[in-house]
Amino acid sequence: MSEEKQKLLNFKVKGEPPNQAGPALYSNFLAVSRVGTDVQFEFVFLDLNYMAVMLEQLKAADVATVPEVEGKTVAKLVMPAATFMQVHKQLEIIFAALKAELPAVPEAENEQRNSSVG
Repeated sequence: MSEEKQKLLNFKVKGEPPNQAGPALYSNFLAVSRVGTDVQFEFVFLDLNYMAVMLEQLKAADVATVPEVEGKTVAKLVMPAATFMQVHKQLEIIFAALKAELPAVPEAENEQRNSSVG
């Protein structure tokens, strides 16, 4: 019985300006960043067929660099810190409820990685 070596792949995801992006039915990447007292959420749609092909190609190749994937930005939301802090308690309640449910979901084990957008 052969063991398949698991390899962690990081991607740099780059969105496009939301006023140029077509509407997508599903946004599957969220970038969260902070500059000074502003917090920005950027929702990016990635073509899952393209990602599947890329992952298969990366499995076969020995890649030393982080691949860059360009997606369609669905929306950007910038909030002042004071406004963002108002949702702190609500988010804590939501996160606690999700943490209680996620151990039952098989994918949850692999979803707790950090991502960064540069």
